[in-house]
Amino acid sequence: MSVKTDVSGIIVNTDVLAKLFGVTRRYINQLAKEGVLERRAPGRWPLEPNISKYIEFLRTGKTDKEGQEAKSIYWEERAKHEAAKREMAELKLSKLKNQMHDAADVEMIMTNMLTIFRNRILGIPQKLAPKLISLNNLAEISSIIEDEILEALTELKDYDPALFAVEDDGDEQDDDSDEDSETVR
Repeated sequence: MSVKTDVSGIIVNTDVLAKLFGVTRRYINQLAKEGVLERRAPGRWPLEPNISKYIEFLRTGKTDKEGQEAKSIYWEERAKHEAAKREMAELKLSKLKNQMHDAADVEMIMTNMLTIFRNRILGIPQKLAPKLISLNNLAEISSIIEDEILEALTELKDYDPALFAVEDDGDEQDDDSDEDSETVR
């Protein structure tokens, strides 16, 4: 009896393959239908690739199709994860460049500015009444009121962008952490 060193060309029948694997003929045919084993012709099985495929099937419990699907799903999910990490990095960079701000900060600053403006506008009658009481010239009264309104509007337009500047207090969260704060661009 000679020892074979190359089994790549050996083709066996269903009975031999079933005996080698310790299963029934029916199970061999079922594995072929599921894509675990490859068949060259009815009852003809290439030995070497089917041994490898059967061992892989026993190790993972998955057919080639299921294994390919699992790999595909893994890479899709990994790509989504990497895209999300990139988006988070871009958002943090925008925030550091002072191009984006937390919604809560914007709301607080704008509320403060509008409250001051509202109080300024509501204070105009008390401020101007003593000045206007002795005036009879409509154009002069109108000019004084207009000047006061323009001054209030100028104060509103001249907000300080430094109010929105990022303060680095060392409390930045890691890239993998979840951040619940809403942001505004």
